[in-house]
This record gives sequence, C-alpha cells and structure tokens, in this order.
Amino acid sequence: MNPRLAIAHIHKTAGTTLSAALKIAFGGRYCLVTARDPAAPFFDAGELRALRRVYPRLEVLMGHDIHPYGDLHQAVPGLSYATFLRDPVVRCASHYQYDVQVGGVDLPLEEWLSHEVSPNRQVRHLAGPGATGDDAIAVVEDRVDFVGVTEHFDASLLMMAARYGFRRVGYVRKWSAPANEIKQRVLDDPANRALLEEANREDMVLYRHVLDEVLPRQEAGYGPSLTADVAAFQESNRAMKPRHLYLRPGYAWYVAKWRIAYQPWVDRARAAADRVRQPV
Repeated sequence: MNPRLAIAHIHKTAGTTLSAALKIAFGGRYCLVTARDPAAPFFDAGELRALRRVYPRLEVLMGHDIHPYGDLHQAVPGLSYATFLRDPVVRCASHYQYDVQVGGVDLPLEEWLSHEVSPNRQVRHLAGPGATGDDAIAVVEDRVDFVGVTEHFDASLLMMAARYGFRRVGYVRKWSAPANEIKQRVLDDPANRALLEEANREDMVLYRHVLDEVLPRQEAGYGPSLTADVAAFQESNRAMKPRHLYLRPGYAWYVAKWRIAYQPWVDRARAAADRVRQPV
C-alpha cells in the first residue's frame, strides 16, 4: 500500500493536537516520523521506502522533517502534501516562549531572532532555506494540496477530514504551554512586536495569501454546511477527555506500534549515524 498523505509539521501550529486526531483516525496506518540521520536536511524518499517496510499499511505520515521542497513525491507518485500555518507574529512569539520554557534558552528576544532558524520559519519549512514568501506561495499552489490554519483549527480539521476521508475525528488539545506570560509580554510590547513583524515579513506574505486565496477556496470546496458542521463538531468534541483519547482503539494501536517497532528502529539508526561521524 502506498501512503497518500504527508503532513509538514511546522513548529507551534497545533501539530501535536492534529497528530492526536490522526492517531484516532488511522491508528497504526499513521506515523509521526523523524529522519533517521540527524544531519539529513529532510525526511527523504529513501527514508520513506525504508519506513514502508516497517509500516506496510502506512497511509499518513507527519513530522517536522517533512518538507514539500523535498523528494517524497518522487518515491510515491500521487502523494499529497498538507500543512498548517499560523499567524506568523503569534507563532514566532509562541516558539520563543517554548524555547525558553522547555528548551532552556536564556536569550532576549532580539538575540533569539538573530539566529537563522527563528525568522520566517513557515516559509523556510515549505520552500527551503533562503526562500521568499513568493517562493512558498508557489510551493503551496503547485505541490501542497491542503493548508489548515491554526486560528481556524476546527474548520480546518473538518475540511481535512472531508478531503482525505478521516473517520472518528476528534481531539484533546495537547502540549499547551504551562503559562503564556512570556508570549503575551512579548506581544504586548510594541518594540518586541515590531521585531517579530520585521523578522517574519516573508511569512506574512505567505500567510496573507493563504487567508485571502487558499482558505476561501477550501471552504467553498467543502460546501455551505461548514459553519453548522463546525458548531456541531465543537459541541460533540467538548466532551472529549484525555482518558477517552487514550482508550480509543486507533490511538492504542498507534502507540504500541510506534513505541515497539518505530522508535527503537529510529534510535538504532541515529546512534549508528552518530558513531560514523565521531572522529577516530
């Protein structure tokens, strides 16, 4: 069986919550992937061919190492790419907060933004290092078949489910920040907000295009019932608790396969790659 969907997971765009919904929907036919070589620029066609030996029934894969400018579609003709985007200023502030709270980063915002990996993260994830907003728009229009928007998460999830035939869609919000003081303090400060806007100019070009062109096109493709369907979904999903998530057969199937088969396989490959790079 060929996988049919590869999701490029951009940091701080509700990807972990989306992944939980995919675990319910697809179980062991879904995999949250990592490149087995830590130095690899992306999860490539060779990785996908190897993964299919571990996941012969794989339908959906997702991960930070999946990039539409890569070559996965060469390994699987007809493979569909999808991603989620978020307001670039808010996403960047959230990413900074995460690095401080979880990553142990002790840098002022201006210095953190000076590092190459921080600005325009969404454009670079989709179109590659050095890409512009227009480059990323071209990738979205030519290669990415679905773009969700974090600020419209429920509607995006329903549209994605309809497009790709998900069943049993539901989620519990996962990995929310323990506190939002850092992000809010950054966003409330005019000087810091100006820094974020300047650092994410290309992301804003892409994001505006998605809001103005891509999202309305996807909403029209779903049909006029979207607003009512979102309201009904939010009502039913309100009762979802973490224990309900973990007891779903698909979720349990995913976790067992990922922990027993996939993660040890990746860990062994990464350890071997590190040994090769160590000086003699």
